[in-house]
Amino acid sequence: MLTVQRYFQLKPVTWRQHFLFNLLNFLYFRKRDYREGFSIESNPLFVFTVIPYIVFSEVYFFRQRRYFVTLKQQIVGVFALEERTRVLYISNVAISPFYRRIGVATYLLDHAAALARQLDKSFLELSVNKVNSPALELYRKYGFTKKKARINSYILRKDVGGAL
Repeated sequence: MLTVQRYFQLKPVTWRQHFLFNLLNFLYFRKRDYREGFSIESNPLFVFTVIPYIVFSEVYFFRQRRYFVTLKQQIVGVFALEERTRVLYISNVAISPFYRRIGVATYLLDHAAALARQLDKSFLELSVNKVNSPALELYRKYGFTKKKARINSYILRKDVGGAL
């Protein structure tokens, strides 16, 4: 696989960009497969779905660090982190279906691990849907292990060697 990681950049989301962050999160995360086509024009009820999601997202991500992931000035994903006592929690990873499997998620995990060590955190944690097998495989390869099982998801954890 050709590595393009050196071309990725993380750009912090300003408060003026929150709407765009939440909209892209909706489009990248909620729509996992573009084969059926998904556009505003094709679904007149789109606005009744996306507006509540964007409002909920703004509340959910309120105190989190939010980033756009760019590749040559093109936003290819969104990423959010939350600081907890001994943990840096990865609360959101959403990558455009057109840019998956080129190393974006690995780049984000590397960044999160480095930031966790810088903040003197001991662990990275995240939640992943049980049926999201590509994500589960990636996280296991990256060294995450199952901390807890929920009804539809797993809480995964990785030791990053921070605070004792």
